[in-house]
Amino acid sequence: MEHAPILFILIPVITAIIIYVLRSRWSHYLAFFAQIIVTVLAVIYYVDIAPHFVSGVIYFIGDWDVIGIPLMNDRLSAVLVSLTIFVWWMVLIYKFRPKEAEPTFLFFLLFLEGVFLGLLQTSDLFNLFVFMELTTIIVTILVAFKKMGSSIRAGVYYLLLNTAGVLMFLIGVVLLYYTFGTINMLEIRNGMEGLAPGHTVVGLAYVLMMAGISVKAALFPVFAWLPRAHGVAQSAVSALLSGLIVKGGIYLFIRLNGMFSPADFDYMDFFFFVGLATALTGSLFAMMQKNIKVLLAYSTLTQVGLIIIGLVSLDDYSAGLLHVVHHALFKGLLFFAAGIIVSVYRTKDITKISGLMRSMPIVSIFMIIGMLAITGAPFMNGYISKALITDALYDDPLRYYAVFLVNVGSAAAFVKLSMIFFGPKTLSYPHKNYAQIVPLAVISLACFVFGIFHESLGEILFGFDVSAVDPFTFTALATYIVTIAFGFLLYHHLIRPDRKGVRRLRRFTVTFETANYLFVIYVAVLTGFFLLL
Repeated sequence: MEHAPILFILIPVITAIIIYVLRSRWSHYLAFFAQIIVTVLAVIYYVDIAPHFVSGVIYFIGDWDVIGIPLMNDRLSAVLVSLTIFVWWMVLIYKFRPKEAEPTFLFFLLFLEGVFLGLLQTSDLFNLFVFMELTTIIVTILVAFKKMGSSIRAGVYYLLLNTAGVLMFLIGVVLLYYTFGTINMLEIRNGMEGLAPGHTVVGLAYVLMMAGISVKAALFPVFAWLPRAHGVAQSAVSALLSGLIVKGGIYLFIRLNGMFSPADFDYMDFFFFVGLATALTGSLFAMMQKNIKVLLAYSTLTQVGLIIIGLVSLDDYSAGLLHVVHHALFKGLLFFAAGIIVSVYRTKDITKISGLMRSMPIVSIFMIIGMLAITGAPFMNGYISKALITDALYDDPLRYYAVFLVNVGSAAAFVKLSMIFFGPKTLSYPHKNYAQIVPLAVISLACFVFGIFHESLGEILFGFDVSAVDPFTFTALATYIVTIAFGFLLYHHLIRPDRKGVRRLRRFTVTFETANYLFVIYVAVLTGFFLLL
């Protein structure tokens, strides 16, 4: 079992190559077989090392100790690796077509899984850069997989912006190597404990690396790639992008702040406002959209912003980390359901979709569960993490009501989306692909389980005490009703009339040139903030 960390990477990658070479009609079954092996390995390995989660267990590739390539597994990586395996299971089942092998798509899908599992485990900065770049390239291919003009443009947009971010990250790595003579994250953290306060080179490395991962995490103002990519990618790819790939940036945010923590760079207030700006931007633009996938994409911005707010508002990261897991679940559910709806109605325009509850009742129920979860309904997983975030801000009324405004905007967006359920039956669901229904049912169940049994799961997964959150109270229900009521009023009086200002915001796009200017400004602001520390 000691070699499990490297096997997490190699098994999906080798299977991907075999599938591509053989191009067999059994490709899906080969992918399932590989996923079973990875799942069993993960369960056995993490149960075995659970007593060492606090300090972490390091596996050196090559067995060269300090100069080897380290893969580290602690509680954080264990949770995210497990989440990754689960979401990939859902995608593989969702894409299962017995008569359509799709070896090329499966090749890139499994290769991406292996690379992403490497990113979540590596404790070597250069290999982290390599995994980030490989992730960028493969996601670009998956976004542009349809080979349509819009998908190719979105893929190139994603590639160029994220490559710019990764290069910033690499420059930061070079500066750290220049200072410490190592790229081992644990060694660098130890070296920072004896570092003089305000070390300029290390501070600049922090700025560049955080700017790079901000692009990966789609933080304001470097988020422009996300709605473009989600809007044109296959729904399964959108679920991966929103549920996991963006979370790779969040994971790096946590890891890098842990590595730099002895240097005491006090950026938490700065990132609170970055998170708030990201969340407000996502809520604002989500309300304006008619394209169901773009609406869900902008709602991802909202949730990413809330995750950042949660991470910087509590010392133990509990609120943000729980929301990472919860968002991966309900956003995957929403994108999977949206994919089925779009394929049946043959349109992404929600104004042209009606009577969904009568036409597709089962899909509608699962879609509603996802919408309840993302808007923070009691008994659902989204309520738990959102309550932790708002409770952490209770003593700061300005920040508390700013987050409340974000939740109202998010509610308004999903009130708008809920209009697709009403009206007469417009068509019959022409076929029943039960493979697509399975992920919806499993994730829906998970949303309830994580909401009802939050105390036990919070302790088991993260070691967090979340008993202070009680979803079974009148206050929880009343708060949710008030949020939805304000969201409905916002939708009814501002969004539904579809006035000129709303239409302008809906058509607003960030050009590639503007996106680069915003990235440069973001780096400059980060640098200026460092100089003022």
